[in-house]
Amino acid sequence: MKAPIHLLRHALPLLLASLACVASADSLPEVMRRALMRHPDIRSGQAQLNVSSERLKQAQSNFYPTFGLDGAASDARDLDNGARRERTTRRADAFLRWNLFRGLGDRQGERMAEFDQSAAHYGLADVREQVALDVTLAYLDVLRMRRQMALEESYIAEHQRLGEEVRARVERGRIAQAELEQVRASLIQARLRQSQLRGQLLGAEARYRLLVGTQAGELDEPRFEDAVAGLELDELLGQVLAGNPRVQALRQGAAARGEEVGVAAAGLMPSFDFELRKRLVSEIDPIPQVDTRQSAQIQFNYQLPLGGAGFSRKREAAERKLAAQAEADAELLRASEEIVQRWSAWREARAIAADLAERVAASARVVKAHDLQFSAARRSVSDLIATRAEHHRAAGDLLDNRMEQLASAARVLNLLGRLRGSVLGACRTLVVDSENRPQRGHFLPDSPQHEGSMGQEAGEKGAAAVDLQPTIPKSDRLPGGELKPDSRQP
Repeated sequence: MKAPIHLLRHALPLLLASLACVASADSLPEVMRRALMRHPDIRSGQAQLNVSSERLKQAQSNFYPTFGLDGAASDARDLDNGARRERTTRRADAFLRWNLFRGLGDRQGERMAEFDQSAAHYGLADVREQVALDVTLAYLDVLRMRRQMALEESYIAEHQRLGEEVRARVERGRIAQAELEQVRASLIQARLRQSQLRGQLLGAEARYRLLVGTQAGELDEPRFEDAVAGLELDELLGQVLAGNPRVQALRQGAAARGEEVGVAAAGLMPSFDFELRKRLVSEIDPIPQVDTRQSAQIQFNYQLPLGGAGFSRKREAAERKLAAQAEADAELLRASEEIVQRWSAWREARAIAADLAERVAASARVVKAHDLQFSAARRSVSDLIATRAEHHRAAGDLLDNRMEQLASAARVLNLLGRLRGSVLGACRTLVVDSENRPQRGHFLPDSPQHEGSMGQEAGEKGAAAVDLQPTIPKSDRLPGGELKPDSRQP
């Protein structure tokens, strides 16, 4: 009995962890899996990959002989030694033809198909990365709008409590009616912002539903675990060439166009074919004196269009190669420029996060102090409204900073071709601990007795940054040497 108990003790945590992944129906990994299964761009990319595989098979078939059957049935009027004869012919031949030389066009065609297949692999990986980025941004957009709505609701609730307190003082004749009107005006402005946010949230949820196919449920803040945070900008730029699937697809496509030049040049070379032929049926009436029953021959064929079409095709292929190479270089430049911008924005957002959290905590202390001073008739209603508005802005800026960090991390990983793998790699690494998530109470107090603890929580927990751990293997570095077809699935 000890062995089963020992195995159960080790298997139970794994079982519970897997159940936790399944139970979180609206976690980003599960949402992304559903979107990748239903997105039409994925089906299109897979179909293109299948097309390239069939073209490779067609190119490889040129190395094999061709088997065929020939048949002829004719009625002719011949002149034999001055005499006219009616001749009926029925023939059937079987032949085996094998090309011996075609200017190395078959080899070039096979390599072109291999490069095209590799480009299709990377093209499918790029489509998956783009879908993963769209889903991640839609997920973060809904999460951000919901948190902003929660902030606005807390802000409105705080204004309503302030309005009740001011109304009580107006009724007791301690302050003027204009103070209450000022609170009402500020409350209406907050409700206007809430209405605008509600409309934006509906739009974000509609986009989420179109991508995923289901309504957005409870969303968790994702956590991307990768080595990006520990890399410098120069290292990131070096990895764009090796990791960006779109750049790789264009480079493989440019290599395929280079092989296409060889295919076009082979059209200018002569062709040699070896053929074996066996006559199966030979019925000729009247019977001729000589009839071939079996033959073997080497056939030479050379065709040169006098209009220069062959040379023009070669020049066209060379220009297509140059255009493909330029397109690959342009995409590499664009990806490098974008990763510089995204990385800089991400770095600045991470650097300022602690200051923003301190700002939230400081503004919360100011709100608490002004409330005490208002009770002692040393602060006006305008001061209370202004301090609450500043605290609300500080909380909103901290929330925007957190969402900017997550979005920038997703975009940087997407440019490196690792967003989908980072999200789907391990369920346990994609959800932030509850103590690191900015909660509603971090930004605005729900009741006066919670005001003191709110600032402390915001200062301690509100600056949680995207935690990325180094996991990149050395094989992700760009290898030197000649570009070769890469048929591995990215």
